Amino acid sequence: MKTFGLLAIGFAVVISTGCAGKGDTDDAASRNEPVGPNMTSELNLGHSSDSILSKYGKPLYKKGRTDSDGKKLEDWFYPGAILSFKDGNLNAFKPR
Repeated sequence: MKTFGLLAIGFAVVISTGCAGKGDTDDAASRNEPVGPNMTSELNLGHSSDSILSKYGKPLYKKGRTDSDGKKLEDWFYPGAILSFKDGNLNAFKPR
């Protein structure tokens, strides 16, 4: 009975001080958020689509077309940006 009382008091102290894992949830939530390309990231015109895909992951969707010269154009839509590629290299960046 005495052990149960000590455990109950210890548990109450842990809960009241907030040491029961309160701080870890904020860090875990920020780590799980996808990191997309933004204006402050290290994007340079000419980066290959493969390097951007490996760094930021798959976009929400892609839209492809061909220009009058026969070059392949592709737009990648991320939550915070639209990346435009020409022949597999970054050609333009637009924030959303």
